[in-house]
Amino acid sequence: MRRFSAIIFLLCTFALAMSAQHIQRNYHNRSMSDVLIDLDKASKRYKISFIYNELEDFTVTQNVKTANIPDAIRKVIGFYPMQMTVGDSLITVECIRKSERKLIGRLIDNHNLPVEFANIQLLNPKDSSFLCGGVSNANGDFVIPCQQKQALMKVSFVGYKTICKLVPIARIGNVKMQANSYLLKGVTVEAARVVEKVDRQIIFPTKEQVKTASNGYDLLDNLSLPTIIVNRAERKVQSLKGGDVQIRINDVKASMQDVLALQPDEVTKVEFINVPGLKYGDSNLDAVINYQVRRRYAGYVGGVSTMQGTKAGFNNSDGYFKYNVKKSEFSINYSFSYRSVEERSYESLGTYHLPTGKTLHRNYLGYDSPFLYTTNNVQLGYNLSEPDKYTLNVRLNFYNHNSPVRGMNQLYQESGKANQYLQNNRKMLEQIPSLDIYYSLNMPHDQNLALNLVGTYIGTDYQYRMREYTFNKSPDESVKNAPLTDYSYDATGRKRSLIGEGTYSKNWKQMALSVGGQYNISHTDNIYVGSSNADTELKYSNLYLFTQLQGQQKWFSYQVGVGATRSSIHQGENGYSKWLFRPQVTLQAKASDRLSFKWSSKITSDIPSLSDLSELRQYSNSFEARDGNSGLKPFTGYNNTLSASWNIPLMSVYLEGNWTYYDKPIATSILPEKREDGSYLFVSKPENQKSHDYKHLLLTPEVHLIKDHLDLNLMCEYQNVKTKGLDYSHEFNYFSYGAEIRYMTGNWNIGYGAYKVEKSFWGEKTNGGEPTSNLAVTYSYKNWQFGVLGLFVFYPHGCVYKDELFNKYVQQKNKVRLADQGNMLVFAASFNFSHGRRYHTGSRKLNNSDRDNGIR
Repeated sequence: MRRFSAIIFLLCTFALAMSAQHIQRNYHNRSMSDVLIDLDKASKRYKISFIYNELEDFTVTQNVKTANIPDAIRKVIGFYPMQMTVGDSLITVECIRKSERKLIGRLIDNHNLPVEFANIQLLNPKDSSFLCGGVSNANGDFVIPCQQKQALMKVSFVGYKTICKLVPIARIGNVKMQANSYLLKGVTVEAARVVEKVDRQIIFPTKEQVKTASNGYDLLDNLSLPTIIVNRAERKVQSLKGGDVQIRINDVKASMQDVLALQPDEVTKVEFINVPGLKYGDSNLDAVINYQVRRRYAGYVGGVSTMQGTKAGFNNSDGYFKYNVKKSEFSINYSFSYRSVEERSYESLGTYHLPTGKTLHRNYLGYDSPFLYTTNNVQLGYNLSEPDKYTLNVRLNFYNHNSPVRGMNQLYQESGKANQYLQNNRKMLEQIPSLDIYYSLNMPHDQNLALNLVGTYIGTDYQYRMREYTFNKSPDESVKNAPLTDYSYDATGRKRSLIGEGTYSKNWKQMALSVGGQYNISHTDNIYVGSSNADTELKYSNLYLFTQLQGQQKWFSYQVGVGATRSSIHQGENGYSKWLFRPQVTLQAKASDRLSFKWSSKITSDIPSLSDLSELRQYSNSFEARDGNSGLKPFTGYNNTLSASWNIPLMSVYLEGNWTYYDKPIATSILPEKREDGSYLFVSKPENQKSHDYKHLLLTPEVHLIKDHLDLNLMCEYQNVKTKGLDYSHEFNYFSYGAEIRYMTGNWNIGYGAYKVEKSFWGEKTNGGEPTSNLAVTYSYKNWQFGVLGLFVFYPHGCVYKDELFNKYVQQKNKVRLADQGNMLVFAASFNFSHGRRYHTGSRKLNNSDRDNGIR
């Protein structure tokens, strides 16, 4: 009986709560009279009384979410000179400054965007005494009743130059305010200087940085973020720390096409999240870059761009178009890339120690081999949004990657043996259609619910050709004979995946809570036919749950959270299912308005790749092969970072120290395997090793030599890495440095950057990246931008990638050379066009994608 009574009580309480009236309206540039009429119709209890003509000139741009009619009226009245009287069943609204004359206008900024909550004072022209005043609303509109025929209008707002001019008391149209500096919570931020938060830096682009940029990549390059390198030609954003960088627009994970379609003058600020929280779900992220953008609500915007190289086959071309009508936005994006290299070679010098004690020296000298690929990417989008209420976003994407030629031919030399010619070529065709559906709902009391569902199909056709011939004068003559060995195979891959994610967030005045989860399920079937015959069928599922709390108390900020992942991968009877936990805490302390310290600690988890789990042997040549390992297990990382950031108007300095320890990381083991004929095959196999200990110290000073025009960025980094395997132990030390200088004046933007080759260390191998020595000169004229880019400047012999192997059985020095990319000039041109007013689509919180086909 008690249980029944409790249920009845709860149901009654719920029914009463549901029956309470909730007012939710979104008004844009509506007259006050119309708004009050609308609220009167929505009211169940009150009758609203007012004089129509008295309030007709006052406009309302406001999102109203309240529990009752009186609160709704208070919100729409705002700072207008009005008073409201509430009775039992009657509400009276009247203007308390009655006058036949009114000063009516609208405040806008340099980008024709409204300036809200600006203070407007009307002064007597004779003695500057105060007459009356008002405040602009969310649309920048203001209406101030005044008996005078003219007055001195004084307009002031933080971040803008104060306006003082004589105006008639009438309709004066738009009043433009000029940006000055940004004042945020007592911290003045000149130009594009930095505001420090617990997990991010907030950067406000300057007029020069916006003016000389034609897309999101250009603007990001102009900002010169610490630890971030932007490659304009390749449309890449890289971290100096070696991890991934995620790009977002209004909290939405953005594609390359989205960043290219970004209009720099619509960017209000850029958030550089250098301590990504648990909600991003990727433990390999070094940073998240989030553009905050104001979009259009009517009209259209579009653009085209192209880059053409002068030496190697190099072209990037893009086009986009967006059309907005009422609450909808329709969009299409297309991008095309073409690369063709003739002078590409791969060289390997190796020493092999046999178990018998014998040592062999094998050299693989590279021949120039062709390399070609094209990519096509089409994205269709539809967005239905009522800002501050809901957002529905649907994207249909089709990605095509075709690489018909990827040669790597070599001359094999070994003392005491006849030379051999190795003919190696690979072909791959990859087609990936995907459908992405996203919905976000804003609820009362500053709550949000976001849902995302992504379905992806990956079709891959892969061809691997590896043949060894007795060398006869030249490669062409050698292949006329029958091959000594043939390790060729074909692979057909089909993968289907579904990713679902949901998050709930609640904001208070000084605290925010986020709770969410993601479920990813996929089925991969890769069939290998040829020298390797196998059908690797992998079933994968991953459940990720997290909760995160963030807050601030005066000079102290914090972010704490915990995530839990359950990963399950199975190939036939082999596989694993395991729970992994990922706690994370970040603390920030401000020593002053200019100096802040930050400490972050987290536990990460990494899972094996699909290709490593495939039980398949692949031969590189008759001497070397690689196996998969279905017995791999996930491994855990412990990461601690301490950083300091110091900002003054003419300089900013970022200093970071990091220590990361991985327990039982996955790295390659190499062991000799004796064959029936007595020879040895060196087999590489991924295994869970003992540990990986990584320390680094990074310093990135930025000097503003000429304010808003000339910037110099410096970087120096020291790395210490200790790796322990099942049968090895190594220590690596490396020092790198680099610099960028950029000059912006008028319509010109000139920049040059050079960095020492970055190296990464894992297991028993060091990997070197590409050298950076790039020059960019651009000129902007109205909607056009023209530019010349210099890639690998001062590298006449081209780009060289180097790596080394330090195994006790095998020592190798490998080098890939792209000769025809040295000192390459790329000519670029872009044109953007737009028409109509701005459209604000709701910020998207989630975005997922899948590009892992599992083939190796």
